[in-house]
Amino acid sequence: MKQVLQDLTQAAVTVVEVPVPEAPSGFVLVRNAASIISAGTESAQLAAAQAGALQKVSERPELIGRAFRMLRDQGLSALMKKVGAKKTGYAPLGYSCAGVVERAGAGVDRFPPGAPVACAGVGYAVHAEYACVPQNLCAPVPEGVSLEAAAYTTLGAIAMQGVRQAAVALGEGVTVIGLGLVGLLTVQLLKAAGCRVAGVDPAENARKWGRTAGCDETADPAGAGQAVLRMTRGLGADAVIIAAAASGSEPVQLAGRLARSRGRVVMVGSTGMDIPRQLFFEKELSFCLSRSYGPGRYDPTYEEGGLDYPAEYVRFTEQRNMEAFLQLAQEGKIRPENLTTHRFAFADALRAYDALKNRAEERVGIVLQYPEAPAPRAPRVDRPAAPRAAPGALGVGFIGAGSYARAMLLPVVSRNGNARLRGVADQRVDASAAAARDFGFAFAAAGAAEVLGDADTQVVFITTRHDSHASLVLEGLKAGKQVWVEKPLALTVEELRAVAAAVRAGPEARLVVGFNRRFSPLTQFIRARLGEAGPVMIQCRVNAGPAPARHWTQDPKIGGGRLVGEGCHFFDLACCLAGGRPVSVVTRALKGDRADLLPTANFAALVSFDNGSVASLAYSAQGSPLLPKEHLEILAGPGVARLDDFRRAEWYGPARALREKLPQQDKGQAALVQAFLDSARRGGPPPISFEDLLYSSALTLAAQQSLESGREARVRDVLDAAQA
Repeated sequence: MKQVLQDLTQAAVTVVEVPVPEAPSGFVLVRNAASIISAGTESAQLAAAQAGALQKVSERPELIGRAFRMLRDQGLSALMKKVGAKKTGYAPLGYSCAGVVERAGAGVDRFPPGAPVACAGVGYAVHAEYACVPQNLCAPVPEGVSLEAAAYTTLGAIAMQGVRQAAVALGEGVTVIGLGLVGLLTVQLLKAAGCRVAGVDPAENARKWGRTAGCDETADPAGAGQAVLRMTRGLGADAVIIAAAASGSEPVQLAGRLARSRGRVVMVGSTGMDIPRQLFFEKELSFCLSRSYGPGRYDPTYEEGGLDYPAEYVRFTEQRNMEAFLQLAQEGKIRPENLTTHRFAFADALRAYDALKNRAEERVGIVLQYPEAPAPRAPRVDRPAAPRAAPGALGVGFIGAGSYARAMLLPVVSRNGNARLRGVADQRVDASAAAARDFGFAFAAAGAAEVLGDADTQVVFITTRHDSHASLVLEGLKAGKQVWVEKPLALTVEELRAVAAAVRAGPEARLVVGFNRRFSPLTQFIRARLGEAGPVMIQCRVNAGPAPARHWTQDPKIGGGRLVGEGCHFFDLACCLAGGRPVSVVTRALKGDRADLLPTANFAALVSFDNGSVASLAYSAQGSPLLPKEHLEILAGPGVARLDDFRRAEWYGPARALREKLPQQDKGQAALVQAFLDSARRGGPPPISFEDLLYSSALTLAAQQSLESGREARVRDVLDAAQA
């Protein structure tokens, strides 16, 4: 199928052939009939991609500190790689569309095939022949509402949430600042609610559209005061809804002047918020922000997980706002299609974006119309021009094409002369298409089955979200592939048991987990010094830094939390350096009332090994960003080793000290990839034995059990359960 994408490399809009997405559990595959180009939002997105690094830093000064810390900790090369990665690949465009359900994923019973639906969501309701959308971001289109009108539903839900936040009442006078698409839909909704409306916009053309939408008064900012006083008989606006986009705070300041005493000001758009305190204080104005489409926005458990909020507690969610908008359209109380100024066939999508750039041309609603005949549902897109590798090279496939794979693994694999890149799959089909283009894969796919079923693929890298690791490992081993999976190997004992059984059932099964820190040259430097030192004492401190509480890595069911999701790296490193097998672990979490004190993000663990070694791990998400992330000390008889953030290592022996310093941070990713591909090609033992992988994974799960129970956990108990 074809999709409109922003090419981040060229900072341009393009139409790309991508695989048709699958419909995973909780999602709906929709064949698009119409989608809306949002002039304000999409123009801003395109402009942001074209902005230079200096402009972005000036808009977000905190980036300066991040850049300096990365330069200090990881070196110039890593910083330049990070900056370059932000300007590669594709970004999806569009977030409001409507069409017909082609297929519903497991657990979706409300949207049967053939049902007309309106769809919402950045990255979901995209400009493409097919869109894969979570069920909570879909709404049924009622009879009598055209799919073009329904395509406005996301923008309508944004406007509706702003009206709800304004808490308007019948007969009130409301001012709308900014008469773009959202502002005009806000006007229609306010008129349907029985309000008198004044529209304010500096552009005469926008004011003309405001009058068409139902404004009782329109004015430019200079004349807004008189217009509002006329409309409200000298009282001032009961509520002011800001639907404008501006870098300055003039709209907020104007809103304060237009509102009556004890009035309400609601921010729907995106402007500066330098609120004039004296004015807002004297009038005792209320100020609030409107959260996009409504409650549920930015909550992954609602938007992606399909968990609805009970109506008796949250009357209007994102989805129920969408449904209410469509109901008003069915009753004829709003007419979103009257805002359409341009209609383009999807084949002419690039012309539509030319119209978007032409500010001299009158444009409000720009609609992309899709052909009625469905495009073929191709599960993969072949690239005949893909470069050929050397004879005898391994066929390599990737499942998952996210930022880590693109930044850390694909550059290494693509440069390996013994590997030829076959297929790449990602649920985000724009990501798989970008990886195929940028790294030279032979084909891009939406689902893992295409990669695993490819006869010319011998090796598969799995770099997806953590909850899919174990199941994809099982599928890869069953398909006879040699498998690399990013950490963690498993989130539960049951998953670890299934993987262990699969590895031991197949004598040729080959599995490696991305425990790269074992392969850092500085880890090897320390191991060479330790020699046969006997029991050692390991102290590991990880200044991990914060992560959003709602990020998928923090979700125990998806990411496992940071103890399992990232802590496994350090448990494995301890196993590597201790010289013995882990026996038991005690884990304790930092406690307190602050929301950022997530137990799996702030913990300490003490590990005992069968050779008498001990290891302590202190992992914190709330340390100073000025301190490097990872520090390790090992007390080994007459010697002491130190490792600082995989850039410097020191060995203090009885008679002399040795030091090793790298020009840039090296955590061992490249060395582990190289060792894995070499072993896969030659048929020798894998670079990390499965027993090592099993013990590291069991120790990680035991540490999680100890954290939950408050008691010491035995690693053997996890191993016995995993091998039962």
